[in-house]
Amino acid sequence: MENIYEVISSIKEAFEKEDLVGLKKIIDETDPSVLVEVLNTMDSELRAKIVPYVDLIKVSKHISKLSDEAIIEIENYKGLDEIVELLYWLPSDEAVDFLQKLSPKTIAKILKTISPSKAKELRELLKYSPESVGGVMTSRIPVFTKGMKIADVLEEFVKKIKIGYYDTYNYIYIVDNDGKLIGWIDAKQTFIANRDKFVESYATNPLATVYPEADREEAARLAVKYDMIEIPVVDREGRLLGAVTIDDVLDIAIHELSEDLLKHGGLLEPIRLSYTSSTVKKLVVNRAVPLVILYVMNTIVGSIVAAFTHIIEKVAVLAAFLPMLADNSGNVGSQASTIIIRSLALGELSTKHVKYILMKEIALSLAMACILLPIAMLISFSITFLAYRNVYYALKIGTIVISALLVSVLISDIVGSMLPLLLLKIKQDPASASAPLITTIADITTSITYFTVATVMLGF
Repeated sequence: MENIYEVISSIKEAFEKEDLVGLKKIIDETDPSVLVEVLNTMDSELRAKIVPYVDLIKVSKHISKLSDEAIIEIENYKGLDEIVELLYWLPSDEAVDFLQKLSPKTIAKILKTISPSKAKELRELLKYSPESVGGVMTSRIPVFTKGMKIADVLEEFVKKIKIGYYDTYNYIYIVDNDGKLIGWIDAKQTFIANRDKFVESYATNPLATVYPEADREEAARLAVKYDMIEIPVVDREGRLLGAVTIDDVLDIAIHELSEDLLKHGGLLEPIRLSYTSSTVKKLVVNRAVPLVILYVMNTIVGSIVAAFTHIIEKVAVLAAFLPMLADNSGNVGSQASTIIIRSLALGELSTKHVKYILMKEIALSLAMACILLPIAMLISFSITFLAYRNVYYALKIGTIVISALLVSVLISDIVGSMLPLLLLKIKQDPASASAPLITTIADITTSITYFTVATVMLGF
């Protein structure tokens, strides 16, 4: 594959030399998939200059990979006719995705320009949120009414395939006279079926269907669960509206995974652009704001430590074990939240499983404590004994450390596992239970537990 940075360098050089013929040659000879990466990676000023020379039809198969900023510049620097032509080339779901990134004024102009049938098709899909199943489904699928013979179905089916009418044709969908889904037939099976039989006699029920209002992640979850390459989309009355195809399922899965990773990493919002095309300002806003919030939260930890300075002054060795305890509890909480978020994403768990998760995580915490406590006791006893040469004193400090460790592991595990469920309950993304947030909460609970136990056991 061509190196995108070499292509960008060549484009810059052509502009500096004012060699428009050479520029067009570079753009025309660049692989479409690479050209899309080039558009996403280069800075806005240079991209605005080359967008007028890009053939939109050439990159149509990869148009869904374009960043929002690149699409806005296409809107600004390309003529309406070129955009309309592109929409006819795109599958209906991708056409709607593209339209939704344009301004309302441009969308209105486009819908007035295209044919009434195409405008109706796109309007039906535009009414759904981009994050919903309806926002990613395609309505251009093979649909036939019961009562038709296989021979007639095949004739029309093949005719429409030849003219490129369908966005997908893995299955032939059968509906009744009211448009309600009866079942589907594997397209390959149709060609070997008895031509004189009615189409519904071969129909089988799909393993799953999904509503258009559902989160698009639900379609991906069902596809994985039932090993389906298409998910039929029906309304509440069972009428067939369209289907979500395997390429959309993969796009959803990749998008949701990257979004969840970014959120769990503590970013304010997902970065829509690639790292290379994201400006320093955008990255600072995404990364600095959560850090400021966490920094303010960490002042609570500082206040707790400050409140127990009289103990630290008398037993300085206590300070040596606080980072170990805090890091350990943060790790436990992050592990728990990651596992729960993954299970929620796969549909294994829901908010109905709170009691089950709580009991299981308590059991896990106690089991992990059985492994960690002897190690913590050995380390804390050894360090204290080497410092004070007093076995009794070393045992006491060791007991304080493992007591605090037991409580902090238990609390951190419960917080880490319950926070994603709480967010889901209040209709927020569970991935927002970021690792830095859980670590900060764990630090607070660990500090309180550690110094409280020390105060009691040392008799202060």
